[in-house]
Amino acid sequence: MLSQKTDKERGILALIVLAIVFASMGLFARYLATGFLLFQQVYLRMLAAFVIGILVFGKHIQLAKFRLLSKKDWALIFLRAISYALFGIILYTQAIIITKYSNVSFIGSLPTTAVFGFILLKEKLSIKKFVLVLLAFAGVVLISVQDFSNLLSWGRGEVLTLISIIFFSLSYIARKWQSDTLNNYELTVINFLVAFVIVFLVSLVKGDGLPVANWNMSLVLMVIGAGIFNIANVFLTNYGFQRVEAVLASNILMLESCFAVVFGFVFYQEIPLAKEFLGGLIIIASVIAMNKTESREGK
Repeated sequence: MLSQKTDKERGILALIVLAIVFASMGLFARYLATGFLLFQQVYLRMLAAFVIGILVFGKHIQLAKFRLLSKKDWALIFLRAISYALFGIILYTQAIIITKYSNVSFIGSLPTTAVFGFILLKEKLSIKKFVLVLLAFAGVVLISVQDFSNLLSWGRGEVLTLISIIFFSLSYIARKWQSDTLNNYELTVINFLVAFVIVFLVSLVKGDGLPVANWNMSLVLMVIGAGIFNIANVFLTNYGFQRVEAVLASNILMLESCFAVVFGFVFYQEIPLAKEFLGGLIIIASVIAMNKTESREGK
């Protein structure tokens, strides 16, 4: 059945799965913070993702193709790796450690990717699309915000989250600018190699040292798990943003808040409130409506 779907339908499915992956990433960040410094845990996650990527995607990778890359493609690879890892993950992980998860989830769902789609990719802006983006964000607000009186009371963690999602969004939409020389498997693996080297070197320069102590089986498993989720994150990003308009992709990724509620119920027996159900329904309705709008405009 999957092979019978259109490229766009497969891209939409990839982005839905990506929203699920996003909803779980904070768990790894907080646990790894118990054993490693910030930069150490990030480059260990990048290294694990690179090794796993080589093992899983090896048959889809042709090293000879990397010699054919233009300077523009190499520049985009470094731009995306730096935006994703050095600024996006580093700042987001720090925010997760020092800030309430609900606050991070709320700010992380700001429609920066949609804004970049309109501004940088020149995607068509209409009143209906604008309203649907705001509608999905309203759904996120209903799910994530527990205390509306402190909504605009931001601390260091909230500011770091905002900066991080700007860099995440830049990394996402930059996929649209890359050529088809490398496939999504190759782009994913080279992203993690470049990200690991950059974050590792910055960590050494700032004097973190090497993470030779504090290892135990739980931390090993969490590094491997984080590597698996990171490889899924970047591959699904490459795959989804290659096939789906940035504005629609932005709305789909807001489903992360819905999945976070589901995880809270399954793993922590947190019973969803009525407003969270309503927020989830609003997000889903916005995603469906945006998809129909994009489909009509694409005809």
